[in-house]
Amino acid sequence: MCRRLVVLMLFAAATASAEDKKADPKADAAALKGVWEIVSMTHDGKEMRSTGRTLVFTEKEFTAFSGEKQGRTVAFTLDPSTEPKRIDLDRGGEDGKAFGIYALDKDELKLCYAAPGTRRPTAFESKEGQKVFLLVLKRTKG
Repeated sequence: MCRRLVVLMLFAAATASAEDKKADPKADAAALKGVWEIVSMTHDGKEMRSTGRTLVFTEKEFTAFSGEKQGRTVAFTLDPSTEPKRIDLDRGGEDGKAFGIYALDKDELKLCYAAPGTRRPTAFESKEGQKVFLLVLKRTKG
């Protein structure tokens, strides 16, 4: 009887712990807010120039900058309930949607996404012929 009670208590504690840690897209979106410097950028297995490039995130979209020059703004939605976490990018117009994954660890963000019309990546890598972008970003202090 005592053993059953202990097992039940452990199961209840594990269940409560899992429920406390439910993935919250709004929490991840809030954590992304700010300015992120692109540390490295790879497309189709090839390193690209990333110096002076940043992404500025709000809770619903980000805007690319190359120095002071503003680039495209992209809307996004997050699904942190998967492993790896998923991000859907909506570039609007003819470019349509691109599907990716992300990993957020304090002040480091990895963003890996496929070109529109191709499959969502499952790993944080960009190999030749995959049509996948891999960005490693660092939050700027300021």
